[in-house]
Amino acid sequence: MPHNSRKETAMHLCILGFLTLGAAVVEGYRDTSPFFFASTSELFTSSSQLKTARSLLEDVRDKLEGCHSDFYVIASQPGVHAADYSTRQSAPRLRERVMGGDKAIRSSFTVTEVVGEVDLGYIRHLLEEKCGVHLTEIDASIGSHPTSFGKGPRIISVTFPMLPLSTERSQQLIDNDAFLAGVIDQVPSQSYTFLYITSPKEFVDGEVTDSFVYHPENSAYQDLHMDLKRDYVAHSRGPSLPSNQSLFQRYQFLSPGIFMGLFASFICLSILYVGLSALMSLQVPYAAFEKNTAPGSRKKQQ
Repeated sequence: MPHNSRKETAMHLCILGFLTLGAAVVEGYRDTSPFFFASTSELFTSSSQLKTARSLLEDVRDKLEGCHSDFYVIASQPGVHAADYSTRQSAPRLRERVMGGDKAIRSSFTVTEVVGEVDLGYIRHLLEEKCGVHLTEIDASIGSHPTSFGKGPRIISVTFPMLPLSTERSQQLIDNDAFLAGVIDQVPSQSYTFLYITSPKEFVDGEVTDSFVYHPENSAYQDLHMDLKRDYVAHSRGPSLPSNQSLFQRYQFLSPGIFMGLFASFICLSILYVGLSALMSLQVPYAAFEKNTAPGSRKKQQ
């Protein structure tokens, strides 16, 4: 096995290890979900643990705008978290493609936690504009897909229903994985790129609410919205400040840390001042450095 392949395989094992061992940590990030990418083309890829939707979308754009594939299979799975893929039985065919079990896959990467939801419409528009692809949409809730997709370049968009919150959740994910594997097996070309995009369901006060979507043209607003959503519950319970307060009432300009630093600096400067003053106050007569030439001193020396 080439050295680069070994490094990529080791990286994927580490990422999937995070999926298995970090289930408890993932619970702290309820507004994140994983992302998987695989391609039969040689692309520079690098897996990571955590990324924002904007950063991930920029990476995907750099890899897709070269139009390296004839077919682009884009699967959309809403309502999942990284913990749903922590076991080997959850999505075996997906795991096989990402971890190098499929020999046709030459490059792949995973992001365990994507903060926000990647805009699927932007990816479609990018491929239509750069690669001139046609679109074939498949609703997986029907339970069937076409046996022929025509010629490329083409996007095969597979939309899965949201996973249930009941005990059937894991089985539904396995069925979706098998359905997606059947779609990829029907691709009439050995040149394809596979994107598995997921989106989370956020829990606020025990109720399920829709997650937000990142739009490239309004990234500053979405990043601010993301930070506000994380701390919404904590800040909403705190006391609100009146709008007519002055600047010094709203902000704390002298914190305890700054006060301690100023106090320590004052003590050090005081010690330095005393030491320099003591050195400057030393007075030595010039005669102490002159040689005594008196007759009496010569006799004493003899």
